[in-house]
Amino acid sequence: MADKDEGLLHGLKVLDLTEHMAGPFCTMILADMGAEVIKLERPGKGDSVRAWGDGSERNAYFRYINRNKKGVTLDYKRPEGKALFLKLVEGIDVLVENYRPTVMPRAGLGYEQLREVNPRLIYAQLSGLGYDGPYAGRGGFDLIAQGMGGIMHVTGEADGPPTSVGLPICDLGTGMWAVQGILAALYERQRTGKGRLVECSLLETAIGFSSWTSAQWLVDHQEPTREGSRHRQNAPYQRMQTQDGYVMIGAAGQAIWERCAAALGHPEWCNDPRFATNSARMQNRAALEAEMEAVLTTNTTEHWVGVLEAAGVPCGPVYTYGQMFTDPQVKQRGLIQYAKDAELGEVPHIRTPVKIGNSIKVRAVAPKLGEHNAETYGRLGCSATDLAALKAKGVV
Repeated sequence: MADKDEGLLHGLKVLDLTEHMAGPFCTMILADMGAEVIKLERPGKGDSVRAWGDGSERNAYFRYINRNKKGVTLDYKRPEGKALFLKLVEGIDVLVENYRPTVMPRAGLGYEQLREVNPRLIYAQLSGLGYDGPYAGRGGFDLIAQGMGGIMHVTGEADGPPTSVGLPICDLGTGMWAVQGILAALYERQRTGKGRLVECSLLETAIGFSSWTSAQWLVDHQEPTREGSRHRQNAPYQRMQTQDGYVMIGAAGQAIWERCAAALGHPEWCNDPRFATNSARMQNRAALEAEMEAVLTTNTTEHWVGVLEAAGVPCGPVYTYGQMFTDPQVKQRGLIQYAKDAELGEVPHIRTPVKIGNSIKVRAVAPKLGEHNAETYGRLGCSATDLAALKAKGVV
């Protein structure tokens, strides 16, 4: 069993060729779990996210998804760079890339070529729209996938336009799916001794996340509608306005609804034909919202959360980020972890939201560009003189 400070995946070697969000998020999770992740970037430029935010080399965006990784630079399109790249591949377990489908095969470094170099290699491809089909050659970003994958169609208010989710959900989801695929392939490799090709795309993630809405459409071909914060099958299960903000109320079942009505001081709602059953409440949702908000706006969110919780009604405040990070439950669960850095000091990070003892955690701040060139290439037999020559040629 791996030492708890080294992580569950200690000993696993991952070569990370990814940029932006989906791929780096995938390898970040693996690194948080203890894998040795080597982030390979372009000499002199690096991951484009290094230029985001305040433009510093290790800005907040870059730091978040590249912590716990080692950083190297390499131009693998040059003969010397390609030779060094192949040496790296010989000793790794997993390679993750998110280029357009033709990039790696054209360089002679696609899965079919690299499996000849390392038959045990798990090769993960993350793309925008998939690696085959009529759109295979297209690039893709999170918001494009949200639009094509139906997420925007069902997001927003009923009388408003299709709206994107406020977070890069397709990027994050694709990174998570990739981790699951990689771990499954590694488990299989224990039996077979052979690697696998793992494919994920932003578009497939979006459609996969559509869950119930797609399941229903496949049955009746009725287009789902935008409902704002409202649940599609139950009422009241939605955001409600209070005196100073908003509260989410989940009175989804009949018994909970009866407790909710009583807690709000109106048990007679349960006998009102408009609100007596879930079906009636769904049909008269506007009237229900008006009645409930007339009560809820007389006091604060904190007050109503206390009242409803005491009555056994699932609910919660709608937080700002400042409120979220000062919530005692969030603090208790240690969602913020710190890593020391000689230049940046104590750097806060959001931890990967899985707990297995203390084995999944932030250990180190994201690397500087090429910070681990000497260490990584030294293990492959490159001397300081060799690296200086390669750097002069722009190979590293």
